[in-house]
Amino acid sequence: MREDDAPDGYDTTGPYGEWEAHLGEVAGRAVALPGDLVALLGQVRERLDRLWLEEDPARGYAVMLRVCGELEAIVAETGLEVARTLAHEQEESMPAVAEALGMTEKAARTRLLHYKYLGR
Repeated sequence: MREDDAPDGYDTTGPYGEWEAHLGEVAGRAVALPGDLVALLGQVRERLDRLWLEEDPARGYAVMLRVCGELEAIVAETGLEVARTLAHEQEESMPAVAEALGMTEKAARTRLLHYKYLGR
């Protein structure tokens, strides 16, 4: 392979910049999370991160696993209710749901199915 054929021999800043701009546009169209939830989720993540530093690692890991179980239970219950509600209006509202989530319709349908069957 010639040196100029190597992947590092090409300037990819243009395509990467375009991709980053596209992701920014998609994120800009997605529904914004309420500020209080963003703050709470940040606090949960920060506290979980601090558990890694516990003096007794086994206890910290056990607490982290228990927290993960609690979060999964919340997600399973809430996700199931949302999936059931949207299932009645799915075809008419799916384009709007997908845009609000910042994903394709196929990905949004997959997400809904995931939540629908998560708690089973």
